[in-house]
Formats: sequence, structure tokens, C-alpha cells
Amino acid sequence: MMALNKVFIAGRLTRKPELRKTPGGVHVTDLFIALNREFQTQSGEKQQEVCFVDVVVWGKQAEACAEHLNCSSLVFVEGRLQLDVWYGKEERDKRCKLRVAAERVQFLDPKELSKLEEYANCAG
Repeated sequence: MMALNKVFIAGRLTRKPELRKTPGGVHVTDLFIALNREFQTQSGEKQQEVCFVDVVVWGKQAEACAEHLNCSSLVFVEGRLQLDVWYGKEERDKRCKLRVAAERVQFLDPKELSKLEEYANCAG
């Protein structure tokens, strides 16, 4: 049986990413992305809808995201769907959340791109 788990999204951040570390010392940050869709109803009226997607980013990419991205930054994310499951205060209080685990994050705003070029020139 074949399976495919690949996601591509492009949208704007709804808040600035905050960097944190796992107990093992690995950097991680969450991106909260708004995806806007404009469409026309059968009557010809223009409508908009927004889908909010949570993305988790790990390692060096998480550090770069936290350093260079702000609220409303435009990003392109390539990743996979991941289901997180945990339990609330009571064991039968099962919770789950579907989010994107980023494999690659590209900064699309010109101001973030220039910061990255500057960073790459200094790091090289």
C-alpha cells in the first residue's frame, strides 16, 4: 500500500515566532499561519475565507525563523502532516491536534530575504 504525506502552504504569520528548547537542547518554534482564499459564490458575490494552520519547526531552521520572522511575514512551508496526541487532567480526556511538521521554510518577504543574504554573507 502506498502512502504520501506531503504539504505545501504559503501564507502570513499571525504572530512572531518564539524560540524555545526541548529538555535535550534542541531548538523548536511554532509558526501560526493564516491562509487566505478568495472565491466567487454561484450568485457572483466575492467571498473570503481564512484557514489557520499550526506549523512546528526544529533545529537551525527554528532559530532562523525566530530571528528573522515577525507577525505578518510571508512564508512558504514544505512539510508533512503530524498528529499530536496528549491527555488532559483525566486519562480519558484525550486531546489531539493536526499540524504541519516543517521540513523546509522559505522566507518570501523582501525584507526577510535581504536579512538572510546579509546573514549568509557574514556566516560564510
